[in-house]
Amino acid sequence: MSNSSSSSPSSPAPALRYRPTYRADELRLIGSLVERGESLGFVGIAGIGKSNLVNSLRDAGRMAAYLGAAASRVHFASVDATTWQKTPSSLWTLMAASLEALTPQWPAPAVDGAAIPFAEEERALQRLRNRLRVVCQEQQQQAVFVLDDFDGIFEAGPLAMLEQLNSLRSEGNRGRLSYLVFSKRLPHVLGRQHNLENGCKFYDLFCQHIYALEPYTASDAQQMLTYLNDKANRPLVHKDLAVIGGLSGGHSGLLKILFNLWSQEGCPANGRDVYFAGKADVQHECERIFAGLHAAERKAAVRVAQGRAADPQVVGHLVRRGLVSSSSPPTWFSPVMAHYLRTRRTTAQG
Repeated sequence: MSNSSSSSPSSPAPALRYRPTYRADELRLIGSLVERGESLGFVGIAGIGKSNLVNSLRDAGRMAAYLGAAASRVHFASVDATTWQKTPSSLWTLMAASLEALTPQWPAPAVDGAAIPFAEEERALQRLRNRLRVVCQEQQQQAVFVLDDFDGIFEAGPLAMLEQLNSLRSEGNRGRLSYLVFSKRLPHVLGRQHNLENGCKFYDLFCQHIYALEPYTASDAQQMLTYLNDKANRPLVHKDLAVIGGLSGGHSGLLKILFNLWSQEGCPANGRDVYFAGKADVQHECERIFAGLHAAERKAAVRVAQGRAADPQVVGHLVRRGLVSSSSPPTWFSPVMAHYLRTRRTTAQG
């Protein structure tokens, strides 16, 4: 096995983690819609690099390229839905706490004790309403709730809780309150039991603006790998990083795992997809990706990886998600995961 290294007394300065062009298409799209007070959603597989995108959103300096002077007036409040306790009061508390942390310079007005609701859910909702009134109405700022990993909430509901998210905009916050929703699967499928597609005004806010969060472009993948390599004192040379980018298919999680494995253990000259697909960390990440797909997507993914015919409509959907090439025959986006699907997921072929 080889473990290439590169060092010199006059090594270049460490690479930036995010170049100005990092996720430029996504950030430009978010900026243009948010500036108009609109909401949107992204559907992306597990480990796709969403947290890096959210970090960029919360950097006013970076967002100035997309929002101009308005960047300082737009507050992206991130809500980690994996910490939701399956109650409306939990969601209102998460949202209020996130926005409060971003805007401590504007304290909420004191509330008369007699006006404090007795029920916990109403108290939590009042806290959120008060914060929105201060930020959006009194200070004339914009609030964007980044609803992260929202799959479980779409599935569990209840519908009344989801509808309250729309009602909050109607309480004097229209044009100044938006939602940026991230999920691994399509919201209307997740919320089918609530008739999300036809009977939910919250869904109506963003249903015309749902986009695929695709794997990194080749240049973004190379930048992230260069950043990781510099941080580790450059154990790998440029051509090794390019190979990792290709094997990972630009998937953020796989990219980091492959880099760590190669830099620590080396890599054979041949059969690299087979070699890495046999590693436990790689298999765990591939399983996370696979588990986050819809059932029809999982079946099609295995068939594509095996070079077999799959439902063309589902394949077309996977192409739009950036997970399958539009070539003939189609190929799975990551050679390493494709090998995993061929050898570890034969029972899902259907």
